[in-house]
Amino acid sequence: MSTSSPPLSRKEREKERHRKEIMNAAMRLFAEQGYHSVSMQEIASEAEFAIGTLYKFFSSKRELFREIMIGVIDDITSELRPIFQSDAEPLTVIGSFLQARRAAFKKRYEYIRLYNIVGNGFGSSGDEVVDAMIAERSKEVEENLKSQFSRGIESGLFKPVNVEVLARLFEDFCQTIVRSEARRGELDDETIASIKDLFLNGILA
Repeated sequence: MSTSSPPLSRKEREKERHRKEIMNAAMRLFAEQGYHSVSMQEIASEAEFAIGTLYKFFSSKRELFREIMIGVIDDITSELRPIFQSDAEPLTVIGSFLQARRAAFKKRYEYIRLYNIVGNGFGSSGDEVVDAMIAERSKEVEENLKSQFSRGIESGLFKPVNVEVLARLFEDFCQTIVRSEARRGELDDETIASIKDLFLNGILA
C-alpha cells in the first residue's frame, strides 16, 4: 500500500520556489545570450538573488544545466508514457506517439537548443547524468515500440519484420523530425502526416 509524501513545510515550499526562479532565470539568459556566455553572477542578478544564495542551490553552471534538463526529461516522459498504456490498435498507438512526442518537444525547443549547444550538437550534452538519463528513457521508448510492432505482427497488421530494428529506426525517425524542426523551422501537419505514412505504410501487411 503506497503512502503519499508529507506536505512540504512553508520553508521547504519557499526553497523550492526560489530554486525554480533561479532555473527560470538561467533559461532566459541561456536563450538570449547562449549557455557559454552567461556567468553565475549574471544568473544571480537575473533571479534577484545574491551570488552566495545562488551557490547554496547550485554549485556550478553545469549543475544548474543538469537540473534543468532532468526536469525537462521527466516532464516529457510523463506526457509520453500513458500513450503506450492504451488498448488501441498498434498503428493508432504508434501514430499517437509520434504526434505527442512532436508536440512535447515543440513546447521545449529552447531546451533542445540548449542541449545541442552545451554538447556541441553531437548528440551528447557532455553531462554523464543527463546523457545516461536520456539513454535510459530512449531505451524505454524502444521497448514500448517493439511491443507495439510485435502486437501488429501477431495480429497480421504488419509484415513480419525485425521489431528491434524497426523500433530503433522509428525512434531515430522521430528524433530526426524534432531536430529538423528545432534547427530549420516547423513543418506543417500535412507534411508530417505524409512522412509518417511513408514509414508506416511500408510495413503494413
